[in-house]
Parts: sequence; C-alpha cells; structure tokens
Amino acid sequence: MQPWEINQNPVQGEFFTTAADLPERLVREALQNSLDARRDGETVLVRFTFSGDDGALPASAATRYLEGLEPHIQADRDADAAEREAIAAARACLRRPMTWLAIEDFGTTGLAGDIRANEEKEAGNHFWGFFRSIGISPKNEDAGGSWGLGKWVFPDASMINAYVGATRRAGEDNVLVMGMAVLRTHTVDGVKHPPYGQFAVADDHGDDQWLPLPLDSDDDTEFVLTAIEDFGLGRLDEPGLSVVVPYPHEDITSAAIARAVIAQYFLPIVRGDLSIEISAPGERRRYINAETINREVVDIPQLDSQDAHDEETPESLAGAIRLAQWAIGRGDGEHIRLPVPRRTSDALASLDLEDLRERYENGERLAFNLEIGVQRRGAAVRTPGSFRLYFERAENLSKGHDYFIRGHLSIPRMDHVERYKARALVLVDGESELGHLLRDAEGPAHVVWDPHEQRLKDRWVGGYARVQEVRRAAVLLLQRLAERPDEQQFDALADLFPADATAIKGRTPSTRVGPGRSRVSDPPPRTAPSPFDVSRSAGGFSLRAPRGNTLAGTDWTLRFAYDVVRGNAFNLFERGARQGVPDFVIGDGGVEIRERSARVEPPAGNELRFRVEGSDFRLDVTGLDDRDVVVDVRPIVAADDGGSEDEAS
Repeated sequence: MQPWEINQNPVQGEFFTTAADLPERLVREALQNSLDARRDGETVLVRFTFSGDDGALPASAATRYLEGLEPHIQADRDADAAEREAIAAARACLRRPMTWLAIEDFGTTGLAGDIRANEEKEAGNHFWGFFRSIGISPKNEDAGGSWGLGKWVFPDASMINAYVGATRRAGEDNVLVMGMAVLRTHTVDGVKHPPYGQFAVADDHGDDQWLPLPLDSDDDTEFVLTAIEDFGLGRLDEPGLSVVVPYPHEDITSAAIARAVIAQYFLPIVRGDLSIEISAPGERRRYINAETINREVVDIPQLDSQDAHDEETPESLAGAIRLAQWAIGRGDGEHIRLPVPRRTSDALASLDLEDLRERYENGERLAFNLEIGVQRRGAAVRTPGSFRLYFERAENLSKGHDYFIRGHLSIPRMDHVERYKARALVLVDGESELGHLLRDAEGPAHVVWDPHEQRLKDRWVGGYARVQEVRRAAVLLLQRLAERPDEQQFDALADLFPADATAIKGRTPSTRVGPGRSRVSDPPPRTAPSPFDVSRSAGGFSLRAPRGNTLAGTDWTLRFAYDVVRGNAFNLFERGARQGVPDFVIGDGGVEIRERSARVEPPAGNELRFRVEGSDFRLDVTGLDDRDVVVDVRPIVAADDGGSEDEAS
C-alpha cells in the first residue's frame, strides 16, 4: 500500500450475515449471476461439483494456486478468539490436500468485457464487475443483482477466503483464469498490504503500476489446461463461468445446496429457464429441472429447528411448486384484471365477491392481474404496469405464506398472509418499470422490498406507496375473500342454554315468572359516557370535544386500527408493523392528522399523544380506506395521582 492509502477492512460480507445461512447465500448469488448472464433464451445449466476427500488436490499440486498466500493469512493483534480460531484453521488448510467445490454455468455468455479496462465504472463489462470492482455493478436494470457485492459469497464460502474463476466468453475460443483472496489490511515483514490479493499473471511493473490480468490459454496453455483438469471443469467447449471455491466450509453440503436451490429458484426451474446438477463422491447425482423438481423436493433435508422457515419445509415447498406450475400455464384471459388494492379504494367493488369467495372456499385457485402505475423522478407521467398474483387455500399449513419473485429472483423475507391458511404467489416482470422500481427497494442481500430504501426515494415518485401496494396486495385481497361478514346466529347456543327464542329475535318477551317462562335479565350497566364525540368522515374520522366541555389542559393517548372479524385489531396492526408492512403510516404521504386547539406529539406507529388546549378542540384523521376503524382514547393520568389510564372511548 502507498502511504496515502486509506486503511480499511472489507465489510461487504456484513450485508449478508443475517440474510441467510451460508449454503443459501452461495446458491442465491451464484444462480442470480448465472441467470443474469443467460444467453439467447437458453436454459441455464448450473453444475455444483464437490471434490470430497476422494477428489481433493494433493497438497503438492495445490501449491501452484496458493504460493505466496500463507504469510498474509494471519490474525492481527486486535483479533478476537473466533477470528484467531478461523485464521488458525485457514493456515492449517494450506498443509493438507485441497478439497474444493466447483460451480459452473452453461448456456451463458461468460464474463464478457475488456480485460484491460479499469475505469471508475465499466457498464456492461462483466469481467471488470467480477474481478475489479466491489460495490459497483456493471449490470443493467433488468438484472437480478445491482449492488456489485454478490460475488462476495465465493470467498466467504472458502475457509481461506479465496476463489479462482475460469471463463470462456461467447464468440471466443480461449479460456481466462483469474482469482482473488480477501483478507484484512495487514503488515508482512514491515510492509503494509491491502485486503485484496490477486491470483493473476506475474508482471515486472511496480505495485503502483501493475494491472492484474488473467492467465490466457493462448499464452499460458499448460497452466490453464492443468487447472481445468485439476478441478474437473467443463470449460473447454462451452462459454460460461466456472468458479472454484478451495476448502469450502463444512456446512456447504450437496444436500444443503439442493434445499437452497429448490427453496429460492423453484419458479425459473418450473419455467424451464434453469436446471441444476449436484454431484458429490458417494452420493447420488441430483438433477433438478422442470421434469424432476416434484420428485427432488421430497428428498431435500429439513432445516435445524432454530433456523427453520415453515415455508421452506418439503411439504410447503411442494405446494408452492404446484401453484407455480399452475400459474405459468394460465393465459392472459384466465386472469381477473383489476387495479391494485389500496387502503383508500375498493378494487373489488366491481366484482362478484360472493362468487369469488365461494370459489376460494371450495379450493379453486385464483389468478389476478393487478394494474399499477410507476413514475420515475423527472418523468411527466406515470408508466402503466401490472403484476400477477395467484392464490390457493391451503388448510394443511400451520400459517399462510406468500412468495414474492421479481424476474427469476425470490425475495424471501416477507410474509404477510400468516393469519390465513393460504398460499400466495406474487410475480413481477423483472424487465418492467415496476420490476426496476422494486429492484431499487432491495438491499445488497435482495431479501426484502424495503419502502424506506434510499435508492427508491432518489429515483421514483411515490416509491414508498408502490412498494407497500405490491407487498400488501395479497393480504388485502384475502381479507375480502377469506373473511365473510358477521352473521347473526340466533340458535348457536340453544342446546346449552334453552330459552324463549322470541325474546332473542326481538319480540317483546313476557316478564312473568311461571312454568315454561324465564325472566328476562336486566340489561348490563351502562359505561360512563365518552368525553369526546367520535364520528366517521371521508377517509377517516373526527374527534371533537362536546359543547361546554372542561377538557382544556388534559392529556390523552389516541390509538386506532382497522377493525377485524377475528382477533384483536391493535395486535394485528402491531404484527404488521413489526414485519415492516403496517396497515397505514401516519405522515410520509399516508394518514394525515389535523388538529385545532390541541398540541400533538409525533406519532409512534398508530398511537399519538395530545393535549387539549381549548374548548373548541378537534382532531381530524384522514387517509384511511372505507373499512371500519376501532378508536381507543385514554386519559394520561399522572403517576402521583395514584391513577391509571382508563379507556374513554
């Protein structure tokens, strides 16, 4: 390193630490890159090959790939116990046979682009993106990835934090080999080194002038052919990319890879866009494609209980696969077309809800095409678009699940239909403007559509609302399809509590006591009248102080939530808020609060505090839809008064 260079340690891996386990991350990013490089509509084949101990490279042969690395693998003085243990394990690897995992794709373009280019951004140069950039993506908007960090899973999967890539590009006959080791800023023999070490062609230039270049089979024929043979690569005849992970971590197994493949990429497999081969010594070779996926899903391993996601059990995934197979067979005319459901509109008003409810309750699958418009910043008008949503009732589930997929990429960490025993599949065209908007709502791990993502705010008008509408479309529709209006059942408890049915049905009962008669009990005592008047208004409600009130100077809390047929409305609101998709948001273009003769504190969720400052007090809440709203107003009683908060309305 030069004296002026900033000291830094790579933190890219931290973006992924809570996103998924290691095999899941590896599969997610590797297949995303391969599908982004798909060539001319071909089926992409990705092959995972484990060497195991039987196919490990002898230590003497492994040195040609590891020479010079060992002095750099060292713990710094501030390393904690876990890091020191990992460093010791990495150094031990260098003295034993090299186990490896090769991940190869076919039906792809390979790492196209000028191998000598290294400007601050090389749009479309995928060789540069893979070997020469961190956090800068050369991909266009239609791609699955967008942060330039996905390749980080390859060194992360290696016990020595290294990888080697071999690529043959479409239209070329030669094979290029290059690699990288990712460590920390460190000092060796008094010389400070950056975190990134290259496996590349040797060069006589000084460090400040050297540009790492790949070994080329035209120039370094013997070495490249030896590498292809050492790792059993199929790179001589077909374009694509092969990545070798030396000394893969022990929890990366063929069974774990199979589970992650099916859980995250069942849709492109069902479509025929992707097929997978997985081989390991002593195990049967797995072929996962459109014809075999229904059989293979039965054989995937269960997750450990502490890591388990119910939607990723073999039984649940099998149901999702069947729904996806049904969905891709639906023509345009088989979809119910309507505007995307919103809080402030009833998209289903023009439909025969009773018919849809009956079809849903009878187990019939439903297909919707939901229309939605998006608008880029600087554009004069919205661009019309749509996405597709598929439902089925699933009584065998312990809770409902929704699966969100943009293009070929699954977005796994969103679940909004848990309270319904239903399965929902949400499909967004990755090449559409809506797909581009949702791509900007994803963080580096691509596991959630976050309406607060800064890129979304910078590039789109109303991006927050559009993300919420797509995320909540399934639950808003299910609220109407799976829940019937309340119906009176006059004789529900007749067997337990026989009584005069005429009294229940509203006829004037007799109060005489005698044979066959029951005295009508007195009505329950009435609660104290509310100190406020609450009334419905367009898009919300109003809270007023009655004429002649003496409320000035008093403090109150106000909570409100959409009413529900079953459960507690406030608990359900809080659950949605914890999942990042509350029913509404106060402010930020959502629900608005206007006050008169009041001082209102900033809201927290669906609750706000206010002080009444005059006899003409009034609060108006707008921006809600036409559902019933539960309103809870309570006084704030000082602790030294010995009181507590009592419900007032």
